[in-house]
Amino acid sequence: MSENLVVAAPQRGIKVRKINLSRKVAVCPRCGTVGKRHSIGHRRLREVGISSPTILEVIYSKHFCSTCRRHFSLPMDHLALPSGRFTNRVRRTAVDLVNKQDLTLEKATFQMRQKYHVHVPPTTLHDWVVAEMKI
Repeated sequence: MSENLVVAAPQRGIKVRKINLSRKVAVCPRCGTVGKRHSIGHRRLREVGISSPTILEVIYSKHFCSTCRRHFSLPMDHLALPSGRFTNRVRRTAVDLVNKQDLTLEKATFQMRQKYHVHVPPTTLHDWVVAEMKI
């Protein structure tokens, strides 16, 4: 079973960095049985850019455990939150602008766009700041 994903070509001036996290086999997080790869997935994450916008194109493997009869993927917590569109570095940088530099959400959003070439909506930034305060 393979997925047919159409990945749009990046816009001019956007850097795309590819990260391959695909493996032929992986250990099931539930039972510890080795599961075989059944397909490949793609995920695009917005990353902090130095001179231009940057996107991480993450290629990962999807596995099936014959013991649990469940599908699983390798965790990507070191890169981003599950189903998130931004890397952990973007999230940390934006939250630090609000918490440590006392910028408003709008000013932090503006600075993220100007300095790091990534647009973080103020509502998303608000959710990150609130989540950070609960930790």
